[in-house]
Amino acid sequence: MDKPATKAECCSDLENESGCRNNYFDGKRLSTDSFRVEQRYHRERRHLLNRAVFGWGVVYGFPVSGKDGRLTIGPGLALDECGRELLQVKEQPVGFDDLIPLDPEKEGTCWLLSAHYAEQLTGPVKIPDSCGCEHEEFERTCETVRYSLQCVRCEKCCCKFECELQCDCPREPCCDGADTHGRGGCRCLCDDLTGLKLADDCSGPWREIEEPCGRVRVDVRHGVPLACVKVVTDAYGHKSLNADDACGLRRLVKRNDLLFDLIRGCDLTRISKIGWKGHRGEVSFEDFSAAFGPEGYKKKEYVTRDFWVEFSRPVQSKTLRLDCFAMTIMSREREGGWWQTFRVPIVRVDTGPDNPLVRRATIVVGGRWLEDAVRGTETVFHDSPTYVEIEVRGDFIVDCNGQAVDANAVGLSPGPTGNGTPGGTFISTFRVARAEGAQS
Repeated sequence: MDKPATKAECCSDLENESGCRNNYFDGKRLSTDSFRVEQRYHRERRHLLNRAVFGWGVVYGFPVSGKDGRLTIGPGLALDECGRELLQVKEQPVGFDDLIPLDPEKEGTCWLLSAHYAEQLTGPVKIPDSCGCEHEEFERTCETVRYSLQCVRCEKCCCKFECELQCDCPREPCCDGADTHGRGGCRCLCDDLTGLKLADDCSGPWREIEEPCGRVRVDVRHGVPLACVKVVTDAYGHKSLNADDACGLRRLVKRNDLLFDLIRGCDLTRISKIGWKGHRGEVSFEDFSAAFGPEGYKKKEYVTRDFWVEFSRPVQSKTLRLDCFAMTIMSREREGGWWQTFRVPIVRVDTGPDNPLVRRATIVVGGRWLEDAVRGTETVFHDSPTYVEIEVRGDFIVDCNGQAVDANAVGLSPGPTGNGTPGGTFISTFRVARAEGAQS
């Protein structure tokens, strides 16, 4: 006959791995173990929420600069994979000998600088034993930060972090049975979070390092990448440090306000202004013709006066090519009433003085076309109505941050453009009134 279960055995977590806290009552005897249990419960809960809700990486700060062979690391806050806070409140100068070498047997030109959670016991006191002897204890545990160097491939310093969210096609409708879902889809997000694994090897072993002020325990396995640095060895064997890229390998924690700004596209470059008149309206033929610039007989090309766009931040001039722009003239066929289209011959894009980053691009058209098709005696503009459609293809234009320009037009406003996603096409249409003096 089976023995009935005791109350203790009815607990679903006998090892207290899900968290154990004190239960207080009148007459409870508090021991050092009681306070350790209380402190451990709150610390572990806080670390769990940090790594489960916020993730890990640099929250803010930790700027890295180099001077005279040493690095200077500024104040900052980071969370490691175990959810522990790495807080540095003052600027910290470090030399090569101050850093923990993680793989000293390797040699290379590129090294990864990482921050690590560390603890140091402070406030030593003498405690008498029952036998009359004394032993040393410490009043406090100082939570601090230490830094390490690890040899890495130089090309890794320029790599971006891969997407951690991996989505397959949904196997079945989700929740409401709709065919489409919001970004990511609830099935995709559910599958990802169901299989999410958090760091679970945070208890040790730690590396103990002897320093002039005492012994420090450092968790060298869960470092937070800060920057790629270079180690230079002089003729006497002395090693010095040079800061390289402080954002190449740095992993960042994205705050809620930052995420909302990203959703709104605050990081994106937009078309801030256009030069031509009449966006989604009407202009006179005289204004349309003048927008190409003053008349100049037999000019090979015209750098147009008004057909330009300005961007909210610099864009890479090498991406501003002919295929980024299109101008189409639409006129009604006389017999059948069909709309027929004519593509304006854009010969190049003018970006001003030679510069890898520019804020404005101007359309340049062929001179023979302008003098004949627009300013000639018999043109489609003598018919009515005539429409013009101008396209700016934002997917082809890359800004100074390496992102496509958010070029989607919004309503009746010609700028600023944008729907919160990189790329898109800006389309501006307007009607050109019938040219004066045209024959019926």
